[in-house]
Amino acid sequence: MWTCALDAHGDESLPYNFCVGTEGNPGYSERIETLENAFKTSWQASCPDFQTEQGYSRTPPGQANLTATNWVGQQFDCLAFTIEMPFKDNANLPDAQTGWSGERSKKLGASVLQPILAVASRLR
Repeated sequence: MWTCALDAHGDESLPYNFCVGTEGNPGYSERIETLENAFKTSWQASCPDFQTEQGYSRTPPGQANLTATNWVGQQFDCLAFTIEMPFKDNANLPDAQTGWSGERSKKLGASVLQPILAVASRLR
């Protein structure tokens, strides 16, 4: 059995799909960083709506707020992400008719299976 945590959110200010890792956790390690990078690389390759250039700034080492996703990553020494989605539209792939929609959210959710599969053999 392996552990991976994904917590999906909507971001009111940034018009992009991105994920936030646990780099600020006291237990953040090279193993977790490698898993995060492999996950994000795979997701970018499988989903045009996902990107890594825009997002929140990285939390300095040891300064994470150990609640929610950070707590899970720290407690279980596992890959843990908060996925952020735009409320209105994805600025990198805008849709003038529907903007960001429930249908696009469902497609993004389905696409996350590919990066999970890409790292599954390395999860604990």
